[in-house]
Amino acid sequence: MTDILLITGHRTNHPVVTRLVRQLKTSGFTVRIASTGDPAELGMDVVDGVEARRLRMSLSGRRNGAKVPRFSADWARVVARNAVVRAWVRVATPPRRTWLLARYDPWLRRRAKNADLIVAADRTALPAARRAGQLNPRAEVMLADDPRLRTRLELIRAVAPLQRVLRTGKVGVDPSEVVEAWRRVEADPDDPAVRHYVSEVLTLVQTLRRHNMLDAADSIVRSALGLDLPETTRDRLRLQQATLRIVSGEHPGDLAERVRAVMRHADDALRVGRVDEVVPLVMEVTDAVFHRELHADVLVSPLVSDPAGFLAPLRESQTYRALGAPSGSMSGLLADQTVASARRTAGAPTSVASSVASTAGRRPHRLLIVPGDYPHFTKGIIGALAGDDQVDLRVLYLREPGAPPRRHQRPILIGDRLRDALGLEVPGLSESDVELLDWAETIFVDWCDNAAQWVAIHAPRKARLVVRFHSLEAISPQPHMIDWSRVSDVIFVGNHVRQLVERAVPGLAQVDRIHVVPNEMRLRRFGLPKRPGAERTVAMVGWAQRVKDPIWALEVLSQLRAVDRRWRLMLIGHDFSDHQHLGALRYRDRFRARAQEDDVRDGIVYVPYTNDLPEALRDAGFILSASRREGFPVGPTEGAASGAVPVIRDWPLYAAYDGARGIFPSDWVVGSVEEAAKRILSHADAERRDRAGAEARDYVVERYDWSVVEPRFREALLGPGSPMPTREQPT
Repeated sequence: MTDILLITGHRTNHPVVTRLVRQLKTSGFTVRIASTGDPAELGMDVVDGVEARRLRMSLSGRRNGAKVPRFSADWARVVARNAVVRAWVRVATPPRRTWLLARYDPWLRRRAKNADLIVAADRTALPAARRAGQLNPRAEVMLADDPRLRTRLELIRAVAPLQRVLRTGKVGVDPSEVVEAWRRVEADPDDPAVRHYVSEVLTLVQTLRRHNMLDAADSIVRSALGLDLPETTRDRLRLQQATLRIVSGEHPGDLAERVRAVMRHADDALRVGRVDEVVPLVMEVTDAVFHRELHADVLVSPLVSDPAGFLAPLRESQTYRALGAPSGSMSGLLADQTVASARRTAGAPTSVASSVASTAGRRPHRLLIVPGDYPHFTKGIIGALAGDDQVDLRVLYLREPGAPPRRHQRPILIGDRLRDALGLEVPGLSESDVELLDWAETIFVDWCDNAAQWVAIHAPRKARLVVRFHSLEAISPQPHMIDWSRVSDVIFVGNHVRQLVERAVPGLAQVDRIHVVPNEMRLRRFGLPKRPGAERTVAMVGWAQRVKDPIWALEVLSQLRAVDRRWRLMLIGHDFSDHQHLGALRYRDRFRARAQEDDVRDGIVYVPYTNDLPEALRDAGFILSASRREGFPVGPTEGAASGAVPVIRDWPLYAAYDGARGIFPSDWVVGSVEEAAKRILSHADAERRDRAGAEARDYVVERYDWSVVEPRFREALLGPGSPMPTREQPT
């Protein structure tokens, strides 16, 4: 719908208003009427279904939403103002009276900000309409008898799809309608009724991209690049064009050039302290450079293959360096001394290793766990430490219901990180967050994501910060936006992840202690006897993601069933989500099509997500990891602990870093579908399979069970020499 705000200030003009409202309603516009008289006088057939209001002043004594204290100086000024305004209304001419009513009516102010066109029904209402227009520069103000009105209404209706996209952030129309609407803008971009769409073209393109309307977005980008645009907007559009190609599965050869162009604008804004202008540029650049279509779910990543070369356009930028710089260290960048004078004093880094050791014997260590965006990975750790008399444990979920946006929204975190590096004032936290961070001796952040950024900015210097990497963060932007001088320990779940991050994030060299510790897993409970049929069943756990590559598993099943039709592939866990990015949705569709082909269709067994995985794995004689990328593979390890024979794909993204071979024996690791099928068939004999399964169970339980891993994890988390709990260890 397109919103028309109609203001009428003279009762004798009711016939004109009635006719115009009926015309607008018939044409599909949303009409809102503001009148100095009773809107019901226009007739029920006119106001029915129309939001109509009699203009009324609201002369409350509020300032910024708060009531002014009675008898204060502000209260006295409000009382005096109200007396003057009421006197004006009594003696004012009709146009002046309508203007005053409009100025002090909060309903009209709200409606004016969302209007696409503001119409004065008569000249008495024209000053009020102009007042409303000041609140919404993109809305044109016209008289009802203006001969151009019909043309303007037709144009507004033609570009309504653009208005809907920008106002709602959603695309509820066919993409072709959006493109057609843009053509009206392109035809006369200086027309007052449409020129604001040119200034908002970046938002329009980004919204279309988020909704996978890539062709429409690309069409608008190409058209907009032909208009007379500011250089910054032009360079940002060219970067958006590259991002669209990345989403489509390409790797633009000129991505580095386009990134450099946008980062130059970011550096210019940063030097004069305009942080709010820098943030969207950083967002757009990182959306392109770290896009999951380049790194997360693919077989080959330019970031993984050549971190220094791929990240060179970022490393050349002062903005990029500021994102990872110690607090206050980039203050010299600020050219504007007025801005520089607003700097805050950054405290010097403080080592707390000695304080950890000295307090360990006297009282429980105060530990705050911040689980990050995937809290289930800390559930077992929290359970293990909750009953430990050596630890006083608290947990902070940054995305809990009602949490302030400053905790987790990426644009806010980027802005705060830049202000912190420049030595500018960073907006404060809630009192409860300040108290909790100040309470902690050690803060453990699981996942190097937004949570790690937030903690590194706001935690007091006296606290030890411990950050754990899994896998996805190594190819994400957040590690590049952390002051690593604030972090005392980093835990990696795999050595291959450590190698990549050390090459990609030079700032990590500032961290005193680096640890490689597997995920928390209770593996002893998986030793249940197998059921009949397990000898010809290959299992995958947590399969329905592109990064897990279940199509690769289907190809293995096809080769097995070509030898013996009794072979089955058991897929354990949730099905594909329908709420994913375009590449994942396309992969889902390819998987479903492949799963229906004759060679595999009857050999697939779907097992829903279960809380009793040891019981489900009694049906599996083999456990398969088909993943393209893993940090530490929990599902395959638990499968091996069940006595299933492991078949581990040499994860392509980390093959050069010996990812799979650094965690499992080399004879478990296979490089192709053919090798996987060969390894499975070579263990088809019951005696050999049982022997290999038992050896696999011993291998993972002896190395990766929590009873073995916990001492290493505690030392990394609580510091060297941290005591073990006195309670009996769970099995």
